[in-house]
Amino acid sequence: MHERLDPQAILNSIVRSVAGVIGTALASADGRSVAHSDHLMHDPSRSAMIAATMGLAGQLIGVVGGRELEEVIVRSETGIVIVYAVGPEGVLTVLARPSTNLHHVNSEVRSRLDSLRIVVRGGH
Repeated sequence: MHERLDPQAILNSIVRSVAGVIGTALASADGRSVAHSDHLMHDPSRSAMIAATMGLAGQLIGVVGGRELEEVIVRSETGIVIVYAVGPEGVLTVLARPSTNLHHVNSEVRSRLDSLRIVVRGGH
């Protein structure tokens, strides 16, 4: 498979490109796991939880007059979880250390969103 459309290669490239990112996972909007980076264990419940988070956040976006959710950020003293919409079909989760540069994370993720959309639509 061409590396550009290999979901695990895409996810690993995000981890390698951004200092402080410790794992990434791609899931369908209905909570089905698609792929995860090398150092992140497979956890089907995580995919379902993230998809549910995006669904709820998508409903809440109307509070600020928006129609399309872009991302959800959850911070704690031990880390950051960023969940990105990958079109209407998928969600990308990025796990990072608290000191991670979120602007760098956003740039790296957004540069790969088109490829991730194709992967999610293709059912890989």
